[in-house]
Amino acid sequence: MTNESQISEREREILRLVATGATNQQIAIALNISVNTVKVHLRNIFAKIGVESRTEATVYAIRNGIVTVGETNQTAIDEAEVAKATAPSDELTAITASAVSDAAVSIVESTEPLALNTEPPTTPEPADIAPSTPVKEPVTITASSPAPPATKTTLAQLLPWLIGGIVVIVIAVATLVINARAGTMPVTAAPTSSPIIDAQQRWFLRQPLNEPRDHFALTGYDLERRLYVIGGQRNGVVSAAVDRYDPEIDRWVRLTDKPTAVSYARAVTLRGLIYVPGGEDSNGTVLDRLEIYDPREQRWYSGPPLPAPRSRYALTAWEGQLYLIGGWDGTTVRSDVFVYDPVRERWETAPPLPQPRRDAGVAVAAGRLFVIGGEGEQGPLRDSHRLEPGNDPNRRWVAIAPLPQAIARPAVVGLSSTLLIFDSERREGLTYDIVADAWSSTPLPAEANISTDAVLLDSNIYFVGDSRTQGMLSEYRALYVIFIPGQ
Repeated sequence: MTNESQISEREREILRLVATGATNQQIAIALNISVNTVKVHLRNIFAKIGVESRTEATVYAIRNGIVTVGETNQTAIDEAEVAKATAPSDELTAITASAVSDAAVSIVESTEPLALNTEPPTTPEPADIAPSTPVKEPVTITASSPAPPATKTTLAQLLPWLIGGIVVIVIAVATLVINARAGTMPVTAAPTSSPIIDAQQRWFLRQPLNEPRDHFALTGYDLERRLYVIGGQRNGVVSAAVDRYDPEIDRWVRLTDKPTAVSYARAVTLRGLIYVPGGEDSNGTVLDRLEIYDPREQRWYSGPPLPAPRSRYALTAWEGQLYLIGGWDGTTVRSDVFVYDPVRERWETAPPLPQPRRDAGVAVAAGRLFVIGGEGEQGPLRDSHRLEPGNDPNRRWVAIAPLPQAIARPAVVGLSSTLLIFDSERREGLTYDIVADAWSSTPLPAEANISTDAVLLDSNIYFVGDSRTQGMLSEYRALYVIFIPGQ
């Protein structure tokens, strides 16, 4: 990680605003710069401090004293612009001085059954879209003393408390992340039911994919908070299409086609670029190509080919490198693990899996890489494993508790101390407790649409359906924040 002294003062300002949860549009308003300039600064900041997401950047800011408890943004902001940027966030404007000072913050990774909200979001026409603060989690606030009368409080007076409240939330989240990575976070059982959790605000249906298809690649681009669907098959024809979804306006946009049409490939975002290795072409031939997409310039270019052709593999970014795990070579199921270093632009190998598998689920959590289920030579697997960080050539995969049932193509998402696993065939959810090495069931509402393709973006999990579900897009809010009165 690069030393903080290399961050300019303007970049420090932007990093402080990122830590408060501000969107790119709000940062642009606060600093009187364009949104594109904000994106350029964020890309430079991420590269300098060696992080891949806003959450990691927030952790860095706290560790290095760039953001502290109670710190507020002193930049002069036009009050009318602030009103535009914060108008929808009723939950934030409800935070008063007494609520913040008397509140303890609890961050919960929920596994309880919750209802599906099928009402589509109200979306303004593009010309009427104004910057807004996205509501990432339902927030319940309990204050130990009554709030002051709203009629006597101006927005300018509330602004420091708004930002201060956001900082408190961010620091609580970051503290959990830091402790989880250090392996020192105490394990506490989250209640399975709570009267202060709004069960109606966890599952949502969004705008479906315009051209539904099967066996596509899905990834999230955290810098712009958008989803990308790449390639796949449509009506039996292999596609090169690239579609981008923006959660803030609930819209899909068609982008520049991928140079090579592929199916059964996966995609991952690393250092501001989207990598799509291998896959299968229209003849079913397994490829060894690596094609890389730059979302900022909206163009594709080629990287060094894979050590061997692969499709139906597991793919993730870990410790600044790309891990391609197992898969299919056109003849047999493989156990090889290929690692791509984007700095040196070359492929290497890592310890192979204990047994061959394809279509496995993969996630990074608590500083470790986990491979879950998949399909082996004899069928679906229960066996799951983890790999410790580092470059020790003698490190090996370590078995963890097997899945309660075999899952051929699980969707896996890593949170701070747990894994969430979704089985689209059985329409079931599972939670893996990393510290306890134990599985538990995660009941899902009957209306919830889950699929084999899922991605975590911010604190939300997005499921993109195939042609059978007409490209249905579901959003599940995996994390939420509760304010509890202080003792």
